[in-house]
Amino acid sequence: MVEKDRVLNNINYIFKKYSGKEELETEIYRLQSHILELELDVKTASIRHEKSAASEKKAIAAKQEAEESLKSIEVKLLTLEHELEKQRTDAPGEFSFTHVDQFSKQRTEEFISSISSVNYSTESLLTVYVAAGEQLNNIKDHENLIERIDNESLVLIEKISSSTGFVLFYSPDHMVNELIIPPLPLKRSYWNTGNYFDTTPFVESLNEDASMCVLVAHAGESFVGLSLDLIEFDSFQVIKSSVKAKHAKGGFSQRRFERLRDEDIAHHIDKVKESLKGLLEEFGDSIDYLILAGDSQLAREITMDVPLNIEQVFSSSDIRIEKNNVSDILKQILIYRRYRL
Repeated sequence: MVEKDRVLNNINYIFKKYSGKEELETEIYRLQSHILELELDVKTASIRHEKSAASEKKAIAAKQEAEESLKSIEVKLLTLEHELEKQRTDAPGEFSFTHVDQFSKQRTEEFISSISSVNYSTESLLTVYVAAGEQLNNIKDHENLIERIDNESLVLIEKISSSTGFVLFYSPDHMVNELIIPPLPLKRSYWNTGNYFDTTPFVESLNEDASMCVLVAHAGESFVGLSLDLIEFDSFQVIKSSVKAKHAKGGFSQRRFERLRDEDIAHHIDKVKESLKGLLEEFGDSIDYLILAGDSQLAREITMDVPLNIEQVFSSSDIRIEKNNVSDILKQILIYRRYRL
């Protein structure tokens, strides 16, 4: 716990150094102290007003002056607090990935083959597997793990958003700092060090024998498909409906238009649900994953009352349904994302 606090303190130091956070916090503390003084002045002026009717005008003037100063300081304080919050939000942006890429399965196999050939004389190569839904601090003995990774890399790892987990290949000399996000969920978290990177679990996941049902949801045009081998779709359907575009004007006409548009979308949802249920009823026992892509909110509404005991995975791939691109949908679903720290 002490080591973890030390790492977090180091990260906070970096944020303060590059964002001016420390100066902002000092100024906010000073203003807060000033506000307390002004509030005391207001209270004192109110007491004077109550005690002496003769000095009423003077007391009122003093109270008004104190209240105006207080209001001015509060506005300035709010501005600085907003700026500080923005600095806190933007601070991780000071560090950026040196490279971001998307790999097909074949390209990933070639990449992992290259990674597995790296050999160090000392057991300093770090391999980390983080399962779906977990983070670095969920891993066993994570305190020792975190102290092996530099602060900048830790900040970058925190920026990664993945519903399927990730794999980190890390060398302390930064010759290899690669983070890979697989399209399908990783099942187990663990880490180790050695002369080689531990790529065996990754290769096993590449060759996983699985089947999936795919839902790509868009208002007016959605896709439902089934692949039993992750190579091609064995069954699929493109569901199209007439859905009005968004209204640009205001007033009653817009409200009526949006109501009609909502009715169109609801009708489209019902059609997609019917298609999805048909696939699940026929192949449900043989489906390992339900992949959701496209409009995430629409996908959630479509699957809301569908009885599912299948693991759901939200894909981050920006998939558009176009004529004759059905084979590309599966390729985009199975994309591996690669980040170089």
